[in-house]
Amino acid sequence: MRSSPIPIRPHMAPMPSFPPELRGYRIVVVGSSLFLAGVGAVALFVALSPNTTGGPVIFLVLFAIAAFAVSVFGLVFVPRWYRRAACVVSTAVPLPGAVTLLLESDSESTSLYATITRPEASAEVLTRVSVLIPRWDVRPFLGTSLSVDLHVDPSTSRLMAITSKHGILWCMPTGQIVRDRGAV
Repeated sequence: MRSSPIPIRPHMAPMPSFPPELRGYRIVVVGSSLFLAGVGAVALFVALSPNTTGGPVIFLVLFAIAAFAVSVFGLVFVPRWYRRAACVVSTAVPLPGAVTLLLESDSESTSLYATITRPEASAEVLTRVSVLIPRWDVRPFLGTSLSVDLHVDPSTSRLMAITSKHGILWCMPTGQIVRDRGAV
């Protein structure tokens, strides 16, 4: 039996996997990012082909650069953010708080926002924190104050997730910074 080249420290908790309730979201983000990267590659191919002349070449190249940048964001940053959020939820000590949810719908999209207050008098009120719409029905809780735990990344002070007795609300990347008003 061969030993592992990387020593496993028994005192360290295993890194949590990608949150299961976000797997569908990840599939959509990765799929659309791959599609966008493909369209960007086609635009770059058309721009660099010898048959393409004239003014649209620069626009195709600019589109390809922007498409690749957004694709990298969707393929690298977003999964890393939620993997880190899962680690924070499973390991960091949560802060108590209260949240009021607001659902905004228009013809293009539906967005869920949270207004967060903490029991400390010096704590900052966070308004319009963007969260992913969860699988559980939030409509009965809109406009009412819910008691929650706030999961804040200890290294960046960014709000990663909000847990209540109903489930987890995952914050959108890049989360808001949680600090006391007296802090600089």
